[in-house]
Amino acid sequence: MSDKIRDIHSRLMNNLHGGDQISAAIGYVPLFGWILPYLFKKDDEFCRFHGEQAMKLNVTIVVFYFAIWVIEHFPLTAILFGYDAVFHPITRSLWLVGAIGYLAISAIGAFKALAEEKWEIPYLMKYIDEVFDMIQSDKNEKKSGKE
Repeated sequence: MSDKIRDIHSRLMNNLHGGDQISAAIGYVPLFGWILPYLFKKDDEFCRFHGEQAMKLNVTIVVFYFAIWVIEHFPLTAILFGYDAVFHPITRSLWLVGAIGYLAISAIGAFKALAEEKWEIPYLMKYIDEVFDMIQSDKNEKKSGKE
């Protein structure tokens, strides 16, 4: 056991791949942690990878919670899902499952960053990248249409 601890300690201290694992791991701090590796460590490819992934994860959770908020407060759906409504426990359960899932994925991402792994969140990153690509292509089409 102590050999494993020494190995992990030496990997962290020697920084085998040349990146900053601690800054990459800080990226997974909820909501604003991605700012450090994504914006301030632009020259470090490892930090940028984890910072971008953490940013996409945070955008996903914000959109998820906004969708739940809309369902609970939009007049047509508030009748069923709003406070004191029949299906309100469903939206509260989704909120709780989302929070637990988000924190678990963030913890795994931070651990993988400390272990010097470029771990991509399964399934989630594929769909998020598709959405970001669609948004980027729409922006490019609008710019080219105005000129």
